[in-house]
Amino acid sequence: MKAIRQFLLNETIWMFLAAIMLISMLLLVESVPQSWSRYLSFLSFFILLYAPLLLFSLYRKKLKSRFHPRSFRVLWLLIFVGYTALLVIMTQFSFMQQAMALFTEHVAMRNISDGTMAIMASMSLSLFFVEAVIQSHHLFFRKNKATDWFKKIGLEKTILLLMLAFSFLIISIDYTERYDFPRNFADFISASLPYISHSLQFFLILLIYYGFYWINHYILINHVLKQKGVLYYGFGLMGTVLLLYPVAAQLIAWIPMVQQLRIHPVVQSSVFDGIHASIPLIGMILSIPFILTFQWFKQRSEIAALDKEKSETELSLLKQQINPHFFFNTLNNLYALSIKKDESTPEVILRLSELMRYVIYRGKEQEVKLSEEIKYLQDYIHLQQIRLHKQLDFQFEQEVEDERLLVPPLLFIILVENAFKHGIEPAENESFLHLYLKSQGKQMVFCCLNSYEGPSSDSPGIGLDNLRKRLNLLYPKRHQLHLEQNDFTFKATLEIQLL
Repeated sequence: MKAIRQFLLNETIWMFLAAIMLISMLLLVESVPQSWSRYLSFLSFFILLYAPLLLFSLYRKKLKSRFHPRSFRVLWLLIFVGYTALLVIMTQFSFMQQAMALFTEHVAMRNISDGTMAIMASMSLSLFFVEAVIQSHHLFFRKNKATDWFKKIGLEKTILLLMLAFSFLIISIDYTERYDFPRNFADFISASLPYISHSLQFFLILLIYYGFYWINHYILINHVLKQKGVLYYGFGLMGTVLLLYPVAAQLIAWIPMVQQLRIHPVVQSSVFDGIHASIPLIGMILSIPFILTFQWFKQRSEIAALDKEKSETELSLLKQQINPHFFFNTLNNLYALSIKKDESTPEVILRLSELMRYVIYRGKEQEVKLSEEIKYLQDYIHLQQIRLHKQLDFQFEQEVEDERLLVPPLLFIILVENAFKHGIEPAENESFLHLYLKSQGKQMVFCCLNSYEGPSSDSPGIGLDNLRKRLNLLYPKRHQLHLEQNDFTFKATLEIQLL
């Protein structure tokens, strides 16, 4: 069960397969006879035909990490735009029609050319729609100002947009039957302007019924139900329907397409007929669970937002504690070198400025590339080696699968600083520092092993406590920090499970 849950959360190929199954099922409904073998033949044919798209979706993350962003975008365009469009164009060639005929011979189509094109166009548009949903989801959760407008759409605008899309869908179904599409593709194209007009008029019908929902949501439930209770709400609901349903029915009767297509009961009955009251009444009653669920979700979201804001504030304070801690240590070291008039002082100043630039400008970011964090560690250790003027057995073993992996800045430096302050600096004998960094998939391990000659006279400081707090905020229940100490060595191992 856990593996299935992780697959659904981390992969997108199942969404494309769901779209392929939908189109295959719709074709099966139009087939005679209907059987498992025919359904599986539709399914296997489309999976084979759209294999490049499915493979791209399956290996999307690996491709994105290995390709330059521009090259990745070009590849995306070739797959989702170029390849899908090419399949639609190829339906006009006889060999493609013959191949389709083997799998769709039992699907009712008068014109194999128009029918094949319609099927492939529907499949390509469905898969492209799935990709649009995936990209919109990424865009929605990306934290930049360019997508703030999308986050501010809100519930009501979302409902209106869905109503508009639903209007076009309903009229599309009606036109499919009316013009026998996809058997007569040309007639469908010629009817495009009336199609748009009828879709907008149907949207107007939904908009009239939307008024009942709005009154129910923002007046009856938000005020009457909450302040007066269920009985008052029941009378308010009934009164609203009785007062407004004849007006709504009359407005709908005046819409031209209602009489043309005869798609509403008002064309066969009086505006005062009971059926015109039942439609808004049922809609208002069915919307109650949706409205209450939305309000509960909104309340939970606000609580979660407050918790997140609190966590980010705490994390920001912890980062502010890291920077002075590092600066004070290094400036003290630089002061000692200047008193001795050490020749390495200019190099120390130069390296210190590079480290300060990283801490000030990159340290405020939420994430940096792993390669940048590695270079920062190496520069810091080199600076310490210049300052100490003692022999240090330093090793840094790396097994990094992807150096472009994003990690929080200044995460590993705490363990290295701790190794120098409490192990290497006070050592009288030869000292060593062995670092090991492994990054594979979603697992990251950083190990810091250093020489140790007994308890230090220095207080523990805020370093390790600060690191634990940051880890709890950044990786709750997804990290382990092991500290091992004996008379000669101190070992810190940090294991992180990335998302």
